[in-house]
This record gives sequence, structure tokens and C-alpha cells, in this order.
Amino acid sequence: MFGRRKKKTDHPSAGGGLFPRRGGLLLKAVTWLVVLAGLGAGGVLGMRALEKRILSAKAVKTPIVAVRVWFAKCPAWLPLSLAREIAYSLVPNNAQFQDIDLTADVYARAKANPWIRQVRYVLKRTTHDPRIAGLEVDCEFRKPIARVKLGGEDAYVDVEAVRLPAKDVPQWVVEVPASSIPACLPRQPSTAGTAQLYFRDNDALPANRTAKGIHYIAVVGVQAKAPPVGKPWGSQDIREGLKLVQLVLEKCYANQITAVDVRNYDGRISRREPHLCMRAQIGDGPSTDIKFGRFPAPEGGDYEVSPDQKMSYLDQYYNDNNRTLAGLNSYIDLQCDEMHYSVN
Repeated sequence: MFGRRKKKTDHPSAGGGLFPRRGGLLLKAVTWLVVLAGLGAGGVLGMRALEKRILSAKAVKTPIVAVRVWFAKCPAWLPLSLAREIAYSLVPNNAQFQDIDLTADVYARAKANPWIRQVRYVLKRTTHDPRIAGLEVDCEFRKPIARVKLGGEDAYVDVEAVRLPAKDVPQWVVEVPASSIPACLPRQPSTAGTAQLYFRDNDALPANRTAKGIHYIAVVGVQAKAPPVGKPWGSQDIREGLKLVQLVLEKCYANQITAVDVRNYDGRISRREPHLCMRAQIGDGPSTDIKFGRFPAPEGGDYEVSPDQKMSYLDQYYNDNNRTLAGLNSYIDLQCDEMHYSVN
């Protein structure tokens, strides 16, 4: 009557085997994992599709079709055509504005350009046209100040004796209305209402305007072999010659100085002759040799007159002779405590 309850018999249909009931749980777990995996994959695909759709929508609204470079500022002596060519050369082929290395690539290209002395920064900028992406480059340009005679051709250099591309050196200056100067260039008024624009030899000059040739003092007698474009001359003679050129360029009579002669630099031809000389000439008229001597030794204790004193002698001569240096005397000697010159 109160017999023992009969034990329930395990049955394969109830999840029997070695692990009763656990098989059912495992089956349910696997089933849920499959479902969740499907949902996860679907979610990822859905997110990717959504992202693509959003980006496509943006692309339709503001597609970037070009990358441009412009300079934060340009010096007044830089021809506009040359500035445009340099800016164009800084953009890598097939440039993509979204490329994280784009600014670094433009920076490297700018540093390698022979016309650029120093790069301060490269920044991505928006433009008024959403289809055009921009990069602003702030840099310092190399200005040609003299030419070096190389047989039948001239090499142009900056103050650091770096050789510049001769075909791109500014050769002409034109007076134009100040209002026509582009906003990217600083205005340098010369007379009321006018300013100056600079041009290369192959540039088209403004019509009905008189173009004036730019005067470059020649440095003659440089012994070292000419370096490649973008590299500096390695010899000290040209550097001393360029120091003298810089002194002269500050003077109103700079256009009368045609050459700085460094053949006897450091007395390598004659210890008795001046180490540096200049030549003054107006057109095809008679020339005058100007004996400058040399710059003081860096360690001091030099007996030569200071460069400032020498240039003051030349200022005096220029003012005393109706603003003329050339053709009145065969030589002017600036090396001593008093100026000396030849008898007419």
C-alpha cells in the first residue's frame, strides 16, 4: 500500500546517454549562439551599409575633386607665375585630402625645393569651394642677389651661395597700378598710385607698360666648381664676395657696381694687391676699379679699415661727384685711413 515509488527510467528521448539532461542544455546554448552570431553579422553588415550610405551622401553633397597648395605669404620680388609653379609642384600625384601623410609629403617637397629656404608649417585648410581642399604652406623663399660667371652662362645665388634655377630668376620689373597687385603679394609702392611686379624672362609682360631689367652684380674669379641647383658653393671666396654684394645692395649706387672680383681672395695671386675689388661702370662707358681690400679677421687685431668706414668713403665720393662712381677715375682705393683715387 505504501510501496516504494518507482524510479523514473532514463530514456534516450529524454536526453539520455552519458550526461543526462546536459545534452538538451548544450543544444539550446548552441542554438542561441547561432542566432546571436547571425544577429551580430547582420548588425555589422547593416552598420557598414549605413556608413557607406552616409559617406556616399556626403560625397554627393561635397565631393573633393582637387587638392591645392597656397602660400601664407609671398615676397614682393617673387613672380606670380613662379609662385604658382612652385605651389603646383608641392602637390603629390593623386593626392587625397583624407591621407594622414599628405601634410608630411607636402612639407618634404617644400624643403627639397631650391627656391624654399625654410618651411615653418603646412596646414590643411578649407576653401570657399567645398570641392577644393587646400594646404597652406608658410615658408621663407631664397632671393637671388648676385650672379656667378661660369664661362658662357650665369649661375644665380642667394646670400648663402645656394645656386638657384637660372631660368626662373626674376629679370624684369614693371610699374603697375597699386590696385592691380594681387592680395597675396605685399605692395611696394614706388611712386604715387603705382607698385612693382616682377617677371621672369619667359613671362608675358603687361601691355603698354615699360619693363626695366633687374640688375644683378656679377661675382667673378670663384675657383670652386659650380654645385648642382639647390646646393651651396663650398668655397669661402664666393661667401666673402657675397658679403660685399650685400653691403653694396643697401646703397643707392648699387646699379653702378657691375662686378665683385674675388680672384685675389686671401692674397692667392699677390699679397700686395687687394683681396677683393669692385668694378663700377655705366652702360658701355669707362669703368672704375674700386679697391675694397678684405673683411676684418674674425679673431680681431686687424689693421684694415672697417667695412663701414670703407663704404662711407664710397658714399662721400658718390655725393661729391654728382652721384657718379664710374668713369671719373681709373681706381678708387678704400683700404687706408683716407680714401685715395687716381688722377683724372
